[in-house]
Amino acid sequence: MNWRYTLLLLPALYTVGCGPTDEEVVVDELTGQVLEAATTEYDMHRLLEDSDITGGQWITTAQVQAFLQQKGSYLATYKDPAWSNKTAAALIVERSKAYTINPLYMLARIQTESSLITSGTSTNLSKATGCGCPDSGGCTISYAGFGNQIECSAKKLRGYLIDLDAGRATISGWKPGVTKSTSDPCSVRPVNKATAALYTYTPWVGAYAIQCGRTDVGGSSLVAVKYHQFKGEYAWGTGGTATCYTGTVEANVAVGVCVQSSSDAIWRQCQADGTFTAGTTTKPTNCTASWPYCSSATLGRSVPTRTCVQSSGDRLWHQCGAEGAWQSAPNAATTGSGPVGTCYATYAL
Repeated sequence: MNWRYTLLLLPALYTVGCGPTDEEVVVDELTGQVLEAATTEYDMHRLLEDSDITGGQWITTAQVQAFLQQKGSYLATYKDPAWSNKTAAALIVERSKAYTINPLYMLARIQTESSLITSGTSTNLSKATGCGCPDSGGCTISYAGFGNQIECSAKKLRGYLIDLDAGRATISGWKPGVTKSTSDPCSVRPVNKATAALYTYTPWVGAYAIQCGRTDVGGSSLVAVKYHQFKGEYAWGTGGTATCYTGTVEANVAVGVCVQSSSDAIWRQCQADGTFTAGTTTKPTNCTASWPYCSSATLGRSVPTRTCVQSSGDRLWHQCGAEGAWQSAPNAATTGSGPVGTCYATYAL
């Protein structure tokens, strides 16, 4: 699909790093998904590392299932009748690993194309990874369906990597060390195979790269954002690497992740020995991901991770999540929980 439109809402978009404010909502002209404000930007010539695309072979179905439940995803309960009623988590892990693709990358791809990882509805299920759905519009019917989308995406990416491993350019001409124009347009010279493969799949830099300047398309840079975000939101491990448990998040976090404690607002970072640093009043500069307080316009102050607030603007419930992003939590008033777990505190109007 290829369109762009904006909506003025009161209050406007809940964006990364801030609460509701009266500003323009920007919708991705390729996918129709609402774009978040950029808090992290990446080098458009090196969006991900090769190991980010092909690693994670130790990731299990149980881990992906737990992550989907943590995010409040519709996929947490979905089973695909076209694939022997396998769960979404099983399909993500099995079909990704079948082509030696990282299941964590696949989660980022799904979120970029359809928002299904954080959505509580089945919207865009049939085009979950955007595979077979060109910018010109329409999707290939044979790729419709969740399982088919995972299979299609993993298989195509593996095909790109086979060409690159052999020293060839991909089907659309992308190759490390070769300068090529994206659809933004921007002139990109991929540093590695992962970046060349990403632009073959989605030939847009998008709004999350330092150099390009595009603001109305998520593009391949959004895949990098979501990959690193999801990597820090769950203890995926590395086949044996330590993790740290934090009561602020009510979960284990990976080494390098920084957490602003709900008890004293001090920043602490997970270390390789499974413990947190003593802490500082300012956020460390080398965090691989973070769980900060979220700024709430409704309350007029910042609140800890997992806090649930009913917005004064639209009366809808939201929960403070990773990277300071407010996430929709429609059941917070009745269940006391949201997409990132039990509400730390609840504030109704």
